[in-house]
Amino acid sequence: MTGPGLIVIPPVAKPTEPTPGALAVAAHLRARGFEAEMLDLNLAFHRHLWSVPAGAGTGRGPGATRARRARTRSPRAAAALAGPDGYRDAVAYRQALADLLLAYRTVGEALGARLSPADLELPGWSPLASGQLARAARDPGALPIGGLLLPLARRLLERDPAWIGVSVTFLSQALPAFGLAGWLRREGFRGRLVLGGALVGAWRRRLGPGSPVFRCWDALVAGPGEVAAEVLARGEWDAPGIMAPARGVWRPPGPVPTDWAPHPPPARPEPGYLAPGPVAPLTLSRGCYWRRCAFCPEAAQAGPPFRAAAPARAVAALDSPRHPWVHLTDEAVPPRLLAALAEPAPGERRPWYGFVRPEPSLLDPRLARGLAAGGCRLLRLGVESACQAVLDRAGKGTRAEHLGPILRNLRAAGIRTHVYLLFGLPGQGRAEAETTLDWVRRHADAITFLNLALFHLPAGSRWEAELSGRGVLGSHPPEEDLSLYRPFDDPGWPRRDVRRFLAEARTDPVVGTILRCTPAGLTANHAPFVPLD
Repeated sequence: MTGPGLIVIPPVAKPTEPTPGALAVAAHLRARGFEAEMLDLNLAFHRHLWSVPAGAGTGRGPGATRARRARTRSPRAAAALAGPDGYRDAVAYRQALADLLLAYRTVGEALGARLSPADLELPGWSPLASGQLARAARDPGALPIGGLLLPLARRLLERDPAWIGVSVTFLSQALPAFGLAGWLRREGFRGRLVLGGALVGAWRRRLGPGSPVFRCWDALVAGPGEVAAEVLARGEWDAPGIMAPARGVWRPPGPVPTDWAPHPPPARPEPGYLAPGPVAPLTLSRGCYWRRCAFCPEAAQAGPPFRAAAPARAVAALDSPRHPWVHLTDEAVPPRLLAALAEPAPGERRPWYGFVRPEPSLLDPRLARGLAAGGCRLLRLGVESACQAVLDRAGKGTRAEHLGPILRNLRAAGIRTHVYLLFGLPGQGRAEAETTLDWVRRHADAITFLNLALFHLPAGSRWEAELSGRGVLGSHPPEEDLSLYRPFDDPGWPRRDVRRFLAEARTDPVVGTILRCTPAGLTANHAPFVPLD
């Protein structure tokens, strides 16, 4: 074990770009003089799926014929969507995406799994149960996708790594990450095996030193991972965020390093992602600058303070020439950084997109025009509701009367919008939901993409505390000890009625037209690129 340390992205996540946490930790370690590589096994996993033989597991009949045809086309479809040519024509784009989605579905059926470019569900397995995660590591071959994880583990071992850190961001990566760890140990890896990433941070308060997840990992890292990774790479154990009960270490997360700055993207981006060109995930701030929403666990609990790059450094990072596209992965880009990105640039800036709050500054059409001139192609907006009473109860700090003018400013500037709405929030009634739906109809021409979602109550949030003792909260099965959400049912508007309302809303002629513009399977990740009719 004399090779470099490896930072690994496991399957399954959307194969459009690498996840930002793994890139940031690997870049930090290299900047500190450590030998570290980032390997995207998620992309390797998807590439294998695109090349599965067309006849495997498709059966007989008309449906099987369509499935074989899609599997035959899937390598060509993936190749088209991995370069600019696949995004020039709306009809060709949607056909390639449809072929790819059908291929995923049929491969999943052959494996006994529900599989898409964005998600993985394994019947009989729960990523929320620590006991089942430990079982996946103990017996990785029992996972329906276990046979696909073994070659990925061997690929890591070919580099003779001194240590391996696995970064999990999404629940769909949890079971594969534990299966990967199990294969690594079975294949003889004796170095340090560490699990980190955003998902571990979300799990932290549900873990204890006796959790079965520690049977296969030497340590878990929660919170900002740079300092912890540096300490572990030195062969030590004690640093903020490290949980290593076998070593007597159990530290809460620490702050983002004071000298933190956005890291430039890799000099040689890996080809093959489903995007018109390499996409650089870039984070200009860490944490949320608002942090007052009633449904946000961070707002209810002490955590690392918000930190943002200086405007000049943010602009310099965005202007890196290495990638044709930049995805700003901030929880919400702070207003002062938006203002900096709207300032005139000496040359042509890379096209970028990201998430923002509908702040009053966006009421200024000059800001929208400046952002467009500075490369902004799409903004995702967490609107949640167009009813002021709902926004106030949720602690959003936004004004309903601002939402329409903001969207119209962005549309006039040529910036696409992806609007996120929540239904079934505590205290929300059908009449308030109808207010939001009416707002969508009135501003449909300024909404490019739309996400209608059923609200799930995050555990640890202020709303969970306020609803305790009212008889509306439920509980998960006891084995699902890592659940991130708390079941609840508001008697004023029961969940079954909210689901019925959402089903009806999706058939609304105006709402349905917007929803059909959203790329199936790859949704927000392709919203900046998809050719529109």
